[in-house]
Amino acid sequence: MMAREQRATKLKTARKLDALFVLGDRSQDGFITMEEFRDVVQLPAAQMYFNALDLKIVEACDLFTMLDDGDGKVNREEFCTGVMRLKGQARSADMISVMRDCRAIMRKCNALEQRVVELSNCGSFSLRM
Repeated sequence: MMAREQRATKLKTARKLDALFVLGDRSQDGFITMEEFRDVVQLPAAQMYFNALDLKIVEACDLFTMLDDGDGKVNREEFCTGVMRLKGQARSADMISVMRDCRAIMRKCNALEQRVVELSNCGSFSLRM
């Protein structure tokens, strides 16, 4: 029975976060920019919700910065997943930061790998294993 209650609570939280994201996405492009995020956290409803999650607004802005991959915007999944990770026992901003850094490193490694493949296909580079 407890597992069912936990799932229901998690689902309720996810729905609220989704609604908060939609509220913040003023441009309706599927992303929240830092500017949009700063505006939404000023709303009393958003402040109450972040308080209920035991997140200070400063931490929420830090969360946005951690989730932003450098393009100045966060999509719905990144936003909802990140806030859920900070809620309750999984509240580890350091872990979210490490995950963000790992994603950035993976993107760079993939780009480097692609470049090596391109160079080896041009014949100007030989790849020995």
